[in-house]
Amino acid sequence: MAALAAVIAAKARRASAGPAAAAPWRREVDADATRYGRFDYVCADGTALVIEEAYSSTGTRVWDMAVAMARMFERGGAGLDVRGARVLELGAGSGLLGMALHRLGADVALTECAEVLPHLAAVVAANAAALADGGGGRAPPRVAALDWREPPPDDARGFDVVVASDVLICAQWAVALAAVLAAVAADARLVLVGTQRRRDGVPHFLTAVDAAFDVEEVGADAFHPDFFHADLAVYRLTPKQPGGT
Repeated sequence: MAALAAVIAAKARRASAGPAAAAPWRREVDADATRYGRFDYVCADGTALVIEEAYSSTGTRVWDMAVAMARMFERGGAGLDVRGARVLELGAGSGLLGMALHRLGADVALTECAEVLPHLAAVVAANAAALADGGGGRAPPRVAALDWREPPPDDARGFDVVVASDVLICAQWAVALAAVLAAVAADARLVLVGTQRRRDGVPHFLTAVDAAFDVEEVGADAFHPDFFHADLAVYRLTPKQPGGT
C-alpha cells in the first residue's frame, strides 16, 4: 500500500507541475507566435549568433531542422567535415545553418528568393563581427538570390556541398527544389535536405528527385543527441551516374 501511495503521489506532483517545458531550440512545439522574435545560437566554438526573426514569411524564422542540422555538422561524422569546402545553401531563410557552417570553416553561399533576401542579408550583416572573429579575417557568407521558379544561374553550380533545411512545406516548393538540385548538385560530394516528416511536400520531393539522385535517410545516430526528435528527417542525395538505374 505504501508503494502504491508513493506512485499516486508522484503522478499527482507531475500533473500539478504541468507539461515539461520544451527545449529552447524547439521552435514548433505549439502555435503560440510569441515564441518567435529573437533566437540566440551558440556555435561549437563558442561564437554567439543572434537572429532577429520577422513575421512576414516562413522564411524569416528559425525552425527546428536548421538547428538540428547545424548541430549535426558541428558534431561531425563520416562525410560531414566542411572545412575548406564550398557550400551552397538553398532556401537559407534566416541563415542559421549556413552561418554555423561558415564558423566550421566552409566557404558559404546563402541563397533565397527575392522576398526573403533582405531579411537574410540583414541577419548576416548583423552578425558580421561574429562571423569574422576567429576566422582569419574571412568575409562573411555571401548572400545571393536564387528563385526556384527560374533556371539557376551558372554561379550556383560547382559547389562541394549543397544543403537545404525545412524547405518542403508544400508540393510546389518540393518539386521546384528537386529540379534545382538536379541542376546545381550533380557534381557535389554531399547533398543533404532536412525536413520535418509531416511537411506536405516530403512525398512529392522524394518522387520528383528520384530521377536524378539516389536517396537515403540519414540515421538518427548522426544527429547530436540533444538536438533531435522523431519528426526530423535528413535525406542524403547521391547523384545517379549516367546509364545507372
